[in-house]
Amino acid sequence: MKIQYFNGGLGNQIFQYIFYRYFQLHSQDVIYLDDMKFFKVHEHNGYELERVFGVKPNLISNYFEPDVWEYMVSVAKGGGGDLCQQMKDMGSDIVMVAETNNFSFDGEVHFVPSNGYHPDIVSLAENIYYFGYWINKNWFLKIRETLMKELVFPPINDKVNLLYAELIEKERCVSVHIRRGDFITLGYNLPEQFYQEAMENMTAALPNAAYLVFSDDIPWCEANFRNLGLDKAKGKLIFITGNEGEKSYIDMDLMSRCQGMILANSSFSYFAALYNNRADRICINPSSIREV
Repeated sequence: MKIQYFNGGLGNQIFQYIFYRYFQLHSQDVIYLDDMKFFKVHEHNGYELERVFGVKPNLISNYFEPDVWEYMVSVAKGGGGDLCQQMKDMGSDIVMVAETNNFSFDGEVHFVPSNGYHPDIVSLAENIYYFGYWINKNWFLKIRETLMKELVFPPINDKVNLLYAELIEKERCVSVHIRRGDFITLGYNLPEQFYQEAMENMTAALPNAAYLVFSDDIPWCEANFRNLGLDKAKGKLIFITGNEGEKSYIDMDLMSRCQGMILANSSFSYFAALYNNRADRICINPSSIREV
C-alpha cells in the first residue's frame, strides 16, 4: 500500500494531488490520499479539490469502515498519533519517505531533499507513506496533458469576475500575489523590497499594463501600496476583492490568465504560474528553488 499525506489549502492540495496522479501513471501499485487532517481540524477552506475541480481521488477515509475511521480520527485528535503512526502501532511495516520533518512518527524514515523531483521514490517496494508537498514543476510537467484535462476551473459566471476575465483577455495584465494570513505568524511573508524590485522589473518589461492585486489581506495591501511599489503601475491598479472563502479559487484562475505574474512564495500562485499556458507569459518568482 502507498499513501500520500494530504493537507492545507487549495495550492497544497493540488500539488499533493499532482504527485498522487504522477504515482498512478508510473506505478502499478494503489495509492491513497490521507485526508485525516481534514477530519481533525478545519484549515483554510477545508477539503477543496473535489468541490473545485470535480476530481475524485482515492481517499484513505473511504478505505476503512466508517466506525473504524471514526475511531482512528478520535485517536488522532486525542494525541494518539496520525495515520502513519497508528498503522505502525497496529502492526503494519510501513516506512515513511519525507521531504520535511514536521511530523510525529517513531518508525523508519527516509528523507529526500524538499522541493525536489525524485521519480525513483515511486518505485519503492515497501508499504510507503509519502510525507511531503512535492512542489516542483517536474511532477506537473511530466503529466501536464493529463492534469490540464482534470484540473479544469469551473466557468466564471458572476458579473464582476467576468469583467476581470474580459480585461485580462483584452489588455496586458499583470497579477501580483501577496500572501499574508498565516504566513505572517509563521514568518514566511516576503519583504516589501521583493515587491518593489519586482514592480520595477515588470513595469519595464510590460509598460502601461494593468495590475491586478490578489491577496488574503487586501486592506493591508491598499494601505501599504507605496511600500510595495504598486504606485509604479502606470496603467490600471485594481485590488481584487470578493473571492474569499469558497470562491478563492477564482483568484487562482484569474492569475493564471495574466500575461505578467509576480508570484508570492506560495503554492497558490506557483500553481497558477504553471497552469498559465500563454506563450508570452512573464513571471517573477521569489524562489529560485521553485522554478517556473
